[in-house]
Amino acid sequence: MTGVILATHGEFGNHLLSTLKMILGETEGIVSVALAQEDSIETFEGKMEEAARAVGAEGSGALVLVDMLGGTPFNVAMRMAQTRPLRVVTGVNLPMLIKAVSNREVENLDGFTAEVQRAARESVVTSVELLKKNV
Repeated sequence: MTGVILATHGEFGNHLLSTLKMILGETEGIVSVALAQEDSIETFEGKMEEAARAVGAEGSGALVLVDMLGGTPFNVAMRMAQTRPLRVVTGVNLPMLIKAVSNREVENLDGFTAEVQRAARESVVTSVELLKKNV
């Protein structure tokens, strides 16, 4: 089973995880790492290292879902991905998280990452698009 790490600014990831549990129930192999305002980069790196161990990232790898490109959670995750089997996807949202947690029995981490990214992209639509389909 592929581990999942939510790495976000503030409590965003914790709230996503709580909502996920409301929808799917308790899940294993997923943790949330919150970057607090008072955290140094070193403190956050320590939290991320602990999360990677908790989800077994050293084995079959893990998927790190971060809130935004270029932020501290992203930068730390990318540094970690250079030395271990981690894949990082930006723009975490609830459909992305549900897809990731519901389909973790994978052998190909890159294919799994692409599926999660596709699910997230397909979940972003506008009312105009939806109304055009119904006309």
